[in-house]
Amino acid sequence: MQVIQKNFHEIELATESFIDQYSEMEFLWKETLAESFEAFLNTGEDPREQKHTITNEDGEEIEDDTFKWMAQKILVGVKTKRPSLDAFDEKITFLNSIKNEIATMRTVIDIGWLRVHATPFIKQL
Repeated sequence: MQVIQKNFHEIELATESFIDQYSEMEFLWKETLAESFEAFLNTGEDPREQKHTITNEDGEEIEDDTFKWMAQKILVGVKTKRPSLDAFDEKITFLNSIKNEIATMRTVIDIGWLRVHATPFIKQL
């Protein structure tokens, strides 16, 4: 009985380890593509919240009220947040690393007397 419990515990630990390999990728099934992209866009800056300046004839930088006036008239209800190009590059690099990691995952794994066929799951990822 002791041996069976030990084997069961080892299988349980190996199964948890197998499942944990997917934890970094849980965003792939916990949120939709639209939700994920919307959240990413919301990390950007809104030009309406930035200070806009112009240089006057004396070479002084002064706040440009023209942009604020136009934004209040034209951009009502328009989403203007946008992440930087560096943020897009970082996100693309991250997603490519996830893609490469998925491509190298084993599709069949033996855990004790269990054989797990992860091919359908990996294809969905």
